[in-house]
Amino acid sequence: MSDQPLISVILPVYNAEKYVREAVESLLAQTFSNFELIVINDGSTDGSGAVLRELAARDTRIVLVDRSNGGLVSALNEGINLARADLIARMDADDIAMPERFSEQYRRMSEAPHLGAVGSFILLIDADGEIVRQGDYPVSEGDVENFLEAGCPFAHPTVMMRKEAAVAAGGYRRAFSHAEDYDLWLRIHELGYALSNIPKPLLKYRVHDTNVSLVHREQQELATVIAKLCHRMRVAKLPDPSQDIESIGPGLIEMIPIEMRRDLEASLFVIRYARISLGQVVELKNAWQDYRQLDVKTRAEPLMADFLLRLFNGAVRRFLIVLACHALFSAVRVDPMRTFQMLLRKAKLRF
Repeated sequence: MSDQPLISVILPVYNAEKYVREAVESLLAQTFSNFELIVINDGSTDGSGAVLRELAARDTRIVLVDRSNGGLVSALNEGINLARADLIARMDADDIAMPERFSEQYRRMSEAPHLGAVGSFILLIDADGEIVRQGDYPVSEGDVENFLEAGCPFAHPTVMMRKEAAVAAGGYRRAFSHAEDYDLWLRIHELGYALSNIPKPLLKYRVHDTNVSLVHREQQELATVIAKLCHRMRVAKLPDPSQDIESIGPGLIEMIPIEMRRDLEASLFVIRYARISLGQVVELKNAWQDYRQLDVKTRAEPLMADFLLRLFNGAVRRFLIVLACHALFSAVRVDPMRTFQMLLRKAKLRF
């Protein structure tokens, strides 16, 4: 291998003992071999460190960095700073790269110098490695550009990006944790770089209970919406309210003009009240006041209908449980429909 790698691979690891060996070995088995593998062991407390040290002793392409836990965004930015190659490939510690991944992506990036990043389709696998289904993403540069406004156009661990693009965009931002990748793609695209996907699966993406995208779903949804809104602000040459902040929250939304977020009001409402239940009287009153401020078009969106249906279904389930307990432990006969109608009338009066 040349002293100067053509690709720098960034692999953050945190308590991934069960899967990390398979992930690393899938990289070492690539048909494209001229790369360095920067492994950031982010304060793992399981046996990940021992596995990584064993693998690093076997292959000089592995650059192992042991450090105290600083989180995914910090690990990714450290990897970018350490990268010696012009191209950076992402990888997660529980995924599996197809043997031809790097060769396919390197060829694409070499042929298209205007590309800032390229991803691929994925095969979703379960905790045991069994294929669940294929995940497709927009392919052409135009399709990706159009999709960017709707959501993230990449599966993060499939991406190969230009280091100069990532650095010029400012790297990953901690404030957008759990959607830090989407925020970065938006900023890279704003610099004039194109984005695309290779229309074939080049990665097996593992889905299990500890996935960041599953465990932190609500925070991810909020960060995604705010990244989108801040992107609109920057494109309109307005100040980015997320610049130089450490965390984001609902209060940041109020700094964005209503005309720029009107089409996202339904999403913001659902995110804000995702955990509400009919037993939370004060929160329900706040939700009701906010709901009344929404225009008719926003109230009619399918997202709102799904949210209200989930809330109502939860109320019905709780009512039936109470009713069943009452029937078991009481000799008094209960009329379910009459009782439920009475509860609905009382609930309405509270507003």
